[in-house]
Amino acid sequence: MRVLLISDYSLQHTSGGAQRSNSIIMEEGRRRGHSINEYNWDSSEIILAHPYDVVISSNLETISTRSPHIVSWIISQKNHVRLEHDANRYLPNDLRRALFQSCEKAFFLSKFHYKNFVESYGDYFVNVEIVPDPIDAEIFQDLKQERENKTLYVGFMHPFKGTDEFFSHALENPHLNFVVAGWSHDERYLRDCEAFSNIEMIGKVDYEEMGNLYNKYTTLFYKPSMYEPFCRSVAEALLCGIDIQSNSLIGCLHFFNEVGHDEFVRQCNKAPETFWEKVECLQPQ
Repeated sequence: MRVLLISDYSLQHTSGGAQRSNSIIMEEGRRRGHSINEYNWDSSEIILAHPYDVVISSNLETISTRSPHIVSWIISQKNHVRLEHDANRYLPNDLRRALFQSCEKAFFLSKFHYKNFVESYGDYFVNVEIVPDPIDAEIFQDLKQERENKTLYVGFMHPFKGTDEFFSHALENPHLNFVVAGWSHDERYLRDCEAFSNIEMIGKVDYEEMGNLYNKYTTLFYKPSMYEPFCRSVAEALLCGIDIQSNSLIGCLHFFNEVGHDEFVRQCNKAPETFWEKVECLQPQ
């Protein structure tokens, strides 16, 4: 099939979870013989003029702000597949409804993710599929090695990502040791890492090394202030056997509790294949 995936950013722009998931999905699609183009906020609109059998839309916050006509173009496509990664708070209600009701398939990352959409926006979603974020179980697995008794915090440091909660926890537990493998645009967070005697700041870690990092420590701390549809980092950590200290706002933890460890691993590992099997059922228009 000739496929176009439209998303604000790619891995060349930023290393966020949605970009990682989209990259893995495109890699599997190409492995299956599909011709896939990618359109990002800074791409030439000439890409849109090519004929496509399937148009997959993903994160659209920047595109909807800078080029709102692109969202209308997506809605007009015959074989539009929606690959939802976030809470979609950026779209007006009428445009969000039109986007989802134009779908031949609407992919959510967990039942928890889909439930939050219905509760927030109404029960108007059609052709819904639940497929988790794709995670390679050969890279992310429990190595059964001795771990350091330290609590890890990973990723972008931001209030929505529970960073303030993390520092409060470190302050309240001076007898515990913490490690931050993250980064921030907020100098306050970086200063706090230096000021706390029980926090070791190691900075951003290459993705290829994250499996080893999750195997190195006993605990991962992550308590976001807004719900996470799935959360790749927590799911990857779960596969590595680290204890998770969190709250009820993370989709992958709900999913893990629903299906158990083995099925969780299987579905995350098979997610790229599952996604394409469901998309390939669509008839080109």
